[in-house]
Amino acid sequence: MATKPGALKVQKSEEALRLSPRGDLVASTVESLRSGMLKAIDGAQGPVVLDLGTARQIDSLGITLTLGLFKSCQKKGIGFSVEGVSPDILRVFRLFNLTRFFPIEEAAK
Repeated sequence: MATKPGALKVQKSEEALRLSPRGDLVASTVESLRSGMLKAIDGAQGPVVLDLGTARQIDSLGITLTLGLFKSCQKKGIGFSVEGVSPDILRVFRLFNLTRFFPIEEAAK
């Protein structure tokens, strides 16, 4: 059975809390992801990693969600980073100059 777009996988480890949304971060999925992500961050004790390994697109709502997650982590005094981004999403992050706020790692090729 395929994973529904907008589904969220949350993995806690000693190193970090990993948030892995399934699919793109676009208007049709952001609202279903937002509350689960913020709830997970609320309980986080260490760094948070947003894993975008399955995302191929991000729109303005996805950027807004990512910035909101970053700000929530800042308020808690914990680290935030984004991993597994596609070249297209990395271009969008660079266009918005988000690389100056938090680490962004491109997916392994």
